[in-house]
Formats: sequence, C-alpha cells, structure tokens
Amino acid sequence: MSINNIASYFKSQVKKEEWAPLIWSFLYFYFLLTSYFVVRPIRETMGVTAGGREIYDVLFSATFIVMLLLQPVYGKIVSKYSRKQFIPIIYGFFTVLMILFWATFQKFGTENITLAKIYFVFVSVFNLFVVSVFWSFMADVYNKEQGKRLFGVIAAGGSTGGISGGIITSALVERIGTINMMLVSAGFLIVCILIVIKIRKYANESTVNKEAPLGGSPLEGLKLTFSSKLLTQMAIMTVMAVLIGGIFYTLQGEYIRQNYADKDTQTAIFANVNTFTNMLTLFFQLILTPFLLQKIKIYKILGIYPTIMIFAFIVFGAVPILQIVLAGIILQRSGAYGLMKPPTDWLFTGLDKNIKYKFKNFMDTVIYRGGDVFTQLIFINAVGYFTKSLRVFAVFGVIFSIIWLINAITVGRLAQRAFVNEK
Repeated sequence: MSINNIASYFKSQVKKEEWAPLIWSFLYFYFLLTSYFVVRPIRETMGVTAGGREIYDVLFSATFIVMLLLQPVYGKIVSKYSRKQFIPIIYGFFTVLMILFWATFQKFGTENITLAKIYFVFVSVFNLFVVSVFWSFMADVYNKEQGKRLFGVIAAGGSTGGISGGIITSALVERIGTINMMLVSAGFLIVCILIVIKIRKYANESTVNKEAPLGGSPLEGLKLTFSSKLLTQMAIMTVMAVLIGGIFYTLQGEYIRQNYADKDTQTAIFANVNTFTNMLTLFFQLILTPFLLQKIKIYKILGIYPTIMIFAFIVFGAVPILQIVLAGIILQRSGAYGLMKPPTDWLFTGLDKNIKYKFKNFMDTVIYRGGDVFTQLIFINAVGYFTKSLRVFAVFGVIFSIIWLINAITVGRLAQRAFVNEK
C-alpha cells in the first residue's frame, strides 16, 4: 500500500466534523497509556522483588480484594456525579497516590518487599480503572457507526502512548532511577485531566444528557452481569482472556527472573517488551481492526485472537525458551489490545449508559482481576503442585484457548442478534 493510498484510506475513515473530537480522543488515550507504560515496567520489577511466581497469587488476590472494596465507592461516585465531574476526580485521585508512592519509596527504598507488594497492587488497580473509564467515555462520545471507523484509530493513540512510555522508561530509568519515573507518570496523568476537560464538551452532542448523574445502585454493575446472556458471556470472555494472559505473564516473570538479576536491567527489558508490543498493536489498531470491523461479521473478528493463541501455545510447547516466551507475550498483549479490545469496546456503543459505565467498569475491574485471582491462586498453584515443568502450560493454554474461541464466537453471534433487534 503506497503512502497516497494510506492517506486516502484515513481520509475516507474520518468525516470533517469528526476530526476535532478524534484528535482530542487520540491525545487523551496517548497520554493516558504513556503514563501507565512508564510505571508498568516498575510494577513488573516490584513483582519480581516481592517474590515473582511464588507471590503472584497473593498480589493478584490483594488486587481483586481492593477492586471489590473500590467498586461500591466508584459506583456511588458514578451514581452521584455527572461524567463531566467524576472522570477528573478519578484521575486526580490516582495522580495524588502516584506522587505519594514516589515520596514513600524515596524514604524506604526499592528493596522494601511490603512496599513493593502495595505498589504492584496499586498499578494493577490504576490501569484497569483509568482505561475502563476512558472507553466508557468514548462509547458516549461516538455512536455505533462512528465506532466502527474510529475506535481502531483511537486505540492506536494508546498504543503510540505505550511505545512512548516504553522508550521513555528505557531511556531514563538508568539515568534518574526507577522511583523517579513515578513523577514522570504523574505528569502525563495531569495532562490527561486537562484533555478530559477539553473533550467532554463533545459528549454534550450525544442524545444523552451528560450533565445528569447516572443514578441507580452502586452495585448495579454486578446485577447487570446476570441480566442478559450477552453480558454474562462477555464476562466469561473477559475471564478467559485474563486466564490466557495470566499464563504468559507467569512465564515471562519466571524466565526473566531466571536470566537477569539486576533490577534496572529487568525494568529495561520489561520496557522493551512493552515497546515491541505496542508497535505491533499499532498496526492492528490503525490498519487491520478498522478494516475487519467494516468488512467482517463481529463473531468472526472476535474468534481471530483466540485462534492465534492456540498456535502461540503450540509453538511454546515445541520450543520452550526465553525468546519464544517474550515473543509469545508480545503477540498475546498486542492481540489483546489490537485485535480483541477495539471490537469488544465497540459492542458498548449505543447501549444503555448504566451498561457502559457500571457493567463495563465492573467487567474491566472486578471480573478482570477475579480472573487473575483464579489464574494465579488456583490454576498456577495447582499446576505447580503437580509439576515444576513450565512446558505443561502449553497444553492447558491450547485447551483454554479453544474454549475461549467458542465463547468469543457466541458473544459475537449474540451481539449481532441484539444489533438486529435494535434496528
């Protein structure tokens, strides 16, 4: 495809009146994911500091508990305040916490295991909440037809931010130290708050009154999960995605810990993995996914990523080495954010505001981390009890990916029927 053809392609995707909100949305997600990917390698390093594979079950269980405790608080904020108000409040809260962690690490140092555990949980919670709120907001700003054309481009803003975050961390971590990267992350998060204030005016153009609070129960996200077969299957799909990702996450941590001991080196490697991941994700989001959403039925699109994971685990089972593990997790993460997330988030466009802000957040936080708890506390430990061979994960990975493929196709078919009924 020539440069002119690429330019023509993007011009055909975006209407004249959509450029302003699209650019702001792109920048919003860019700075949000830059902020996260600056500290994500720090989280991975803290996980290794805390004990690696042997402690992941405790860390993700703690994250899940924090999610459960925060969910009623989040639900109350969403029910009481308008979207214009609660989004800056949530981002401001995490910005303050990031700065407080920086000050605490300055006092107690990076080798403090308890503090490393707490920070690991914080970043895990931070990531899911801020990204979930972002996509809920995007489902308010854009309608279903616009989402098909624009969500891939908007998601590419996040991948570009992920690349920037990885490069920034790789370039600065050995100069200013791991802990000072937290201040860099907080600075990007402040920029996000300013962009939210700018972009929220475009949500006013929607047919829904954005000035009004959502109302309802703070626990409505849990109730909505079982309100329809589609939402229940989407929750199951989330758990399956987390299960597959959790296997690769465990393999990554184990192989890197076995091969590298220095903390700054580990942080740099994690950052490089994130950079390559986001480069591949960028291709998916900018070129492949928008094309698929407009040309192929949704159930077929949702089935692509689980199919890729089947083959990824087969390759790891045949060649269980560090390079294959790193390539596998790059493929797993890029597929998750480039092939799976944009069409999944697109499903929420046009749905009831309670589903977009309450069910989706519940799914992206509590259900997501619940899947982590199951993966680390039950599955990983159960496998470790019977065998020390990491190769056995390949077998389970193939089996789970096949189950996930069936589930993803089911979600797509149910969504298709729902869209037909809407019309």
